[in-house]
Amino acid sequence: MQGFRKFLQGPGGKILLALIIVPFVITAFYGYFTGGNSGDVVARVDDTPIYRSVVEDRVRVTRANMMRQSPNLDPRLLESIVTAPMVLQGMVNNLVILSAAKSSGMQISDEQAGSLLMQMEDFQINGRFDMALFERTVRAYGHTPSTFLVAIKDEVLANQIRAGYEDTEFALPYELADLRRLGEQQRDARYVQLTLSQLAASVEISDEQVKAYYDSHLGDFMRPDEYQLEYIELSRAAFADQVDVSEQALRDEFDARQRVAQQQGGAFEERRQVAHMLFRITAERDEAAAIAEAEKVRAELSAGSADFATLAKAHSEDIATRNNGGRLGLLTREALGGELAQVTFALEKGEVSQPVRSDDGIHLLTVTDIRVPRQPTFEEQRQALLEELRESRQEELLADAVPRLEEMAFEHPDLTVPAETLGLSLKTSPFFTLSQPQGIAAEHDVRAELNERSVLSGQQNSRLIELSDSRFVVVRVADHRPETQMELAEVQDDIRARLQRDAAAEQLAQQEDRARALLSEGADLAAIADAWQHPVESLEGVERGGDSRNNAVAERLFRMARPQEGDTMTEVFRLDNGDLAAVMLIAVRDGQVDGLDDQQQAEALLRLAELEGGNTFRRVMTWMRETGDVKLYLDRLTSAAEGEVE
Repeated sequence: MQGFRKFLQGPGGKILLALIIVPFVITAFYGYFTGGNSGDVVARVDDTPIYRSVVEDRVRVTRANMMRQSPNLDPRLLESIVTAPMVLQGMVNNLVILSAAKSSGMQISDEQAGSLLMQMEDFQINGRFDMALFERTVRAYGHTPSTFLVAIKDEVLANQIRAGYEDTEFALPYELADLRRLGEQQRDARYVQLTLSQLAASVEISDEQVKAYYDSHLGDFMRPDEYQLEYIELSRAAFADQVDVSEQALRDEFDARQRVAQQQGGAFEERRQVAHMLFRITAERDEAAAIAEAEKVRAELSAGSADFATLAKAHSEDIATRNNGGRLGLLTREALGGELAQVTFALEKGEVSQPVRSDDGIHLLTVTDIRVPRQPTFEEQRQALLEELRESRQEELLADAVPRLEEMAFEHPDLTVPAETLGLSLKTSPFFTLSQPQGIAAEHDVRAELNERSVLSGQQNSRLIELSDSRFVVVRVADHRPETQMELAEVQDDIRARLQRDAAAEQLAQQEDRARALLSEGADLAAIADAWQHPVESLEGVERGGDSRNNAVAERLFRMARPQEGDTMTEVFRLDNGDLAAVMLIAVRDGQVDGLDDQQQAEALLRLAELEGGNTFRRVMTWMRETGDVKLYLDRLTSAAEGEVE
């Protein structure tokens, strides 16, 4: 069972699941090859346009957010992952989902969204919603407070649509049996392998061959143009030494916040982390039956057969919360309201309530955490206040300096005067090539400026470049080293390795032809091993998608057709890593279909249903895009091509 679970979660399991359960899945990420007329609109969903500038901004923000989370991430890799077409497709999908939600009459009020916002712990200090923290956080991720509230409403609606498909899917026992039979299948094989690297290492290449190759390929060994930048960088940190916050200013700020807290009333009231299970009252199940079902689940909790979160996922009928264990969040008495609040705030931590009636149905409630905030003292808040006021004043100085730098960088032929006037240092980057930028040149927007001929030639300064909400830079090409011929001594090792690989690849091709000829003559694996002068090795009990002593051979092993009972099958093929192998498939043993107890069977079917639910939603997403009013103008992201795609 553990091996089956591991397989399901791996790439092999997902591929196999698609082959068994979803025989024909069309991806929702279309590729269009003709675009629209030149313009700013790059897509339309119904009557809603998506503008190129919005997509480009979303790309920039997404990349910046990912860099904040993973500072060591290679910027070049990030550029290949987060592209404008990919982001546009995601934005189109979101609009299609929201259109479906609103067409169905689904909506969420500003009050509901605001309530969710107030409960988000990321925006709380000592259990209390903090407006300043909220604004700083959302602006760092490219939002304003109002657009973030809209994003919350859209996300709630989109999740309801997704949950309607993903959480209502189910799996049948025969599907699980088929998946286990193939997913836990084991294969035994014997093989001979010729590796490109081993053959290359055995090839002797003379200095004369290296020299001849160098002379005939001089154009391949040019050191590209190198550039060096000088630049002025503006950020909050640049003004750290210019900000001094007095003790009186700290106390005034503390007193002002205390007055706001008192005016809010209840800012320091008790909050409880609440989870629930919901049993709805329907035409088929009256109140008594719903209470009986709740009592049955409560008895399971008392017996200790499973925890609250597990049973909520299995039994709760609140699709919005059941997959996260029924968690409702950190709530005040007022936010919960009515009898639910009365019962919840009478519970001890960890205690489970008796069944409770509400307009939605019958609830079981539990409290996982109790927080009784107290009003912080000045000394407790002093450091946080100091940092906030410093940042605020640094932001003010930055906001004043940014337009001044922009104006002076345009008016002056270099950056010396702007740096001196603003009291900032003139920084210098290392030399770099355009294909391998370093330092400040690795920033995407800086490289975009270097595409301007006047900037790359050093004739003028760049425009003011906004790297983030609080980081700006102006660059200038300070030095340029033209393309030069690399000396033989610098590249002879690379040439020797290249010639060795070429010779090894030719040998592999010859050995492949030789092995195929032997097979056609009826020879066995031993004959191929003799011809290749390599030993025969074994793989036993290899599982699909699992680890083995030779994963490259094992992966190809499962592409081979199943031989007749008692027979073997031998094939010669190139592995995905370029090596050559002859493989004899000896035995195939299917996974055990039986052997799961009732709980394991239920867990496996639930996991399978979750995967099917995801596939179902992807197919629905494809259908909605195909039948909806969706127009894409992908070429407008990069060029002004003619035409329109619908």
